[in-house]
Amino acid sequence: MGVKRFSVIPWVWADSYEILGTIAVDAPNYITRRVSVLKRKKTYRERVPLEHLLMGFGLIKTALRNKVLPVLVFDGPPESLKREPNPELVIRAHEVYSEFSRESDPYNEKVSREILNSPALRMYFAAEHLKDLARAMGVPTLTAPSEAEMLCATLCRGGLVKTVVSNDADALFFGSPHVTNHMELSRGRICRATLQELEDSLGLGLDQLRDLAVICGCDFHNDGIKGVGPHKGTILLKRYGSLEAVLRAKGYRPDEREPLLLAREVFEQTAYISVSGLDASLRPPIVSKLVSLLLPCFGQERSEETADQIVRIWREFGRHQATLEQWT
Repeated sequence: MGVKRFSVIPWVWADSYEILGTIAVDAPNYITRRVSVLKRKKTYRERVPLEHLLMGFGLIKTALRNKVLPVLVFDGPPESLKREPNPELVIRAHEVYSEFSRESDPYNEKVSREILNSPALRMYFAAEHLKDLARAMGVPTLTAPSEAEMLCATLCRGGLVKTVVSNDADALFFGSPHVTNHMELSRGRICRATLQELEDSLGLGLDQLRDLAVICGCDFHNDGIKGVGPHKGTILLKRYGSLEAVLRAKGYRPDEREPLLLAREVFEQTAYISVSGLDASLRPPIVSKLVSLLLPCFGQERSEETADQIVRIWREFGRHQATLEQWT
């Protein structure tokens, strides 16, 4: 969902040269938002919904073709202030995905019905499917200790990736210096925001931006301070200095302040995430695995042709990387 009522993010179109290299993709966010707006045609309603696979494949293929290596980052156990963990649902999604993987039948009515009847199960199913797809295409995947956007932000802040690809600006509040919400790599442009530009536009540092996120309402405290948006929140923070001081000035009792202050602490958790030793390098595609994954969408002949195309793109990407290394 992201930060509520937050319309002051300085999104601008920029040259995609800014993100050439490695990028981190908040995979659950990227896929969920796109799948949620799709309307299935009547003729496809009996099929297993595989739109996530086509989206993931298109993202990876386009990125590699344009000399950008996407690292797909997935959620770990959810932050408790955001939603309660549901291990039974995760287990069931794994069972459904395993059944689908064994049969590769796009018309499996049981699998289709179960996925379409549970949006949450569908997203867990999609996550497993996309992990397998990325690995088959040689693209690195990472599972976050908690929220994917936290690890993405840590990777970007540490200089391991050029940007975080996400539909939300939350990664900025987790400290990412660069966030991209739309890519048109074939046209050489991206829509992005930077932490520096956000700080400059509001006159707030990162600590106060995190305070502002809680004031407006965020994933970790939906309500925030009622009736206060980013503009009024900015004025209050400049006047009082911090979230806690604003809450005191507003007359919040200690027990009323606590949930908002706990939500504020979540944004500090990136300080405890280590990215040392993470492998984010491109590996050779596993052609046989890739063909089997694409089969339910494309059929045998087209799947084999597409896998061969990915191998060619991988080789060209490798030559490009080798050329860059010679000049660095």
